[in-house]
Amino acid sequence: MRPTTGQLETFFWIARLGSVKEAARHLNLAQPTISLRLQELEAQFQRALFERRRRRLVLTSAGEALMPRAAALVEELTGIRALMTGEMRAVGGIVRVGLSETFAHICLSGWMKLLSQSHPAVQLDIVVGTSAELEHQVVERRLDMAFVINPVGDAKLAVIPLGIQAVTWAASPELELPRNITPQLLALQTIIANPHPSPMYRQIIDWFREDGIEPEKICRCTSVTLATELVRQGHGVSLLPTPLIQPHLLDGALQSLTSHRPPTPSRLYCVYRFVEKNQLVDAALLAARQIIAQLNFLSS
Repeated sequence: MRPTTGQLETFFWIARLGSVKEAARHLNLAQPTISLRLQELEAQFQRALFERRRRRLVLTSAGEALMPRAAALVEELTGIRALMTGEMRAVGGIVRVGLSETFAHICLSGWMKLLSQSHPAVQLDIVVGTSAELEHQVVERRLDMAFVINPVGDAKLAVIPLGIQAVTWAASPELELPRNITPQLLALQTIIANPHPSPMYRQIIDWFREDGIEPEKICRCTSVTLATELVRQGHGVSLLPTPLIQPHLLDGALQSLTSHRPPTPSRLYCVYRFVEKNQLVDAALLAARQIIAQLNFLSS
């Protein structure tokens, strides 16, 4: 007995969405039907394709090996259906996308507008978080793609460079710090940063360690927006995204600090799994490139 296209399509959507319930919802089928298809497929292969981990179904090694071929089959089925119905289906469906906080604040609204104009059938499920968290969620298939700063990289991921996001050492004028600073001087201040292993944390700590220094006090904060507010209120100093704090620099609520040795650049990337690249990912990435260019958000 050979696996059916229905079984393989079911396998693909369980893998992509992480649960039988979500796959059933996407395919507009009853959950028992989805479960039966999966059981029959595993019985034919005589191998488990998933294991349960933290309330999610995660691919086994056999499932990982099958996934690229199942993805290609689903893409081909979409083309066949369009050919036989005589219609070119518009690119549509749900894209689960992760955004770094600065990208979300500056680019999200314009990005959504561009995407809705060019591909009105595309729906976005948006998660905002630290880049390290988002990259991990793409690896774990909880997100389809993410826009992140300085990703660690994984063999399963395509990592597409988009440009450099400027960063600025910033402090409240209330602290009365000199404009030209050194690691020795800032080490005496409270440093506000995203938690390890975030890119912000790595940038800050590496900047100090190049001079053999460890900051005396670090306040860890998962939100860049909240970190900006803490700095504005005089609770510490931080290395913040320049586009995010530009209004505060202009109105004098924050002052920029300069150093003879700039920190490691913040580079924005789009990451997604190689085997799951599709028209939805292409459409979302193209719209992101367009809004980044329109807003002059990044430098090359």
